Amino acid sequence: MALNFDFFNNLIVVTAPDTSVTIQELINAIRNAEGDLEPGMAYSHIADAYGKQDLGNGVQVGITLVLMSPWRVAFEERSGPNTISCRIDGGNLVGGLDGNPIAPTAFTQVTMANSSSATISVPNDTGNLKYLIESLYGNHMGVGTTYYWDPVNGNDLNDGFQPVTAVKSFLRVDQLIVDNKFDIVYCLATDPSGITTVTETMNITKNTVKFRGPGYSFQLKPTTAVADTISINAHSIQISGLYIETAATGTQNGISINGNNNQIKDCWIKNCRGNGITMTTSTMGKINNCVIENCGLSGEGDGIKLTNSTIQNSIFKNVITSNVNGISFGGTAVADNVVENNLIYKNSGTGVNIAANVARTTVRGANTIVGNSPNTTDLGVDTYIETPAGGASSSEIADAVWDELVSSHTISGSTGKTLKDAKSKATLASLK
Repeated sequence: MALNFDFFNNLIVVTAPDTSVTIQELINAIRNAEGDLEPGMAYSHIADAYGKQDLGNGVQVGITLVLMSPWRVAFEERSGPNTISCRIDGGNLVGGLDGNPIAPTAFTQVTMANSSSATISVPNDTGNLKYLIESLYGNHMGVGTTYYWDPVNGNDLNDGFQPVTAVKSFLRVDQLIVDNKFDIVYCLATDPSGITTVTETMNITKNTVKFRGPGYSFQLKPTTAVADTISINAHSIQISGLYIETAATGTQNGISINGNNNQIKDCWIKNCRGNGITMTTSTMGKINNCVIENCGLSGEGDGIKLTNSTIQNSIFKNVITSNVNGISFGGTAVADNVVENNLIYKNSGTGVNIAANVARTTVRGANTIVGNSPNTTDLGVDTYIETPAGGASSSEIADAVWDELVSSHTISGSTGKTLKDAKSKATLASLK
């Protein structure tokens, strides 16, 4: 947050690209400016401030900043043609020139969120409220510190505790989050175009962190083929609400997972040179409610690929299309994984490919697996594949009928044998 003091025009200017400022930030900057004046008597007093007295039980008197006339607050003018919305909050701002504390500037519109009450209440049960809200999330609760990541308007000198003090880079995010503390990182899409693009890759090594984005408007698109777009080498990580691609060259994966109890949900994973998602040495992971398409652009790459030591993972409610294979299982110690209620279609290779020695894979629960080449391949041990939604096609039924063994219809009690005997009896009767 940068503030400039224009002593000639008596303006406190919030510089671009910042679009918000709090009363506390104004007070801090004003006191610093007053302390730096040389000589101190050359300029008049800028502002008075009141509030924050402790009333007990977590309640404080609200902050009120009174600007001495003719001082005002202004947001740096923009070049247009779009008007930028700006905001002042965190207390009350009064005073200024002729009782107006805001100075107009070109292509800005300022909103003051003044407090209607003279107190600031900080409940003692904030922690309980956080646990209550996160319990509604279902799994992967985030009850640690909340951080905000804004690749457009963030600043890596900020603390990241509020949207207005968000950090700019994943590198800074990684410095702030704490291992095993269940921290949450909210990914903010603030680019005026509607699409915020990040060219960094993410290497996540601290456990129990939750990264939550707004969806398609927050896009991870690395520009150099140096690593997978997201590499998870930790446990209990959650990635949700992100659009993910890889660099345009190389063999990188969209997401690679090495660790237990990780979840990928509500993501759109597209145009990956390697696999959309690859898992190794992972147990009790979840991939759900994702769209995974057009992966394997290097010539090799599946929508989802589970390799060595992947056990008891669940893949459900995803759309998987236009990859090499849709979902593939292969390697050593791959067992007890579940594929449920997915739409797997038009992959150039197999829809669900289960390699030799893969044990007890279950493909069940209203999967729709169509238009792949073939839809399923099973070389595993004790595999269960439920008939896909819609049942067998007419051509599959016809093939099954033609391939039925003739001997099955000539034994005593079979329909074929009964019909043959009836025909023989009718022929003999007609000859009498």
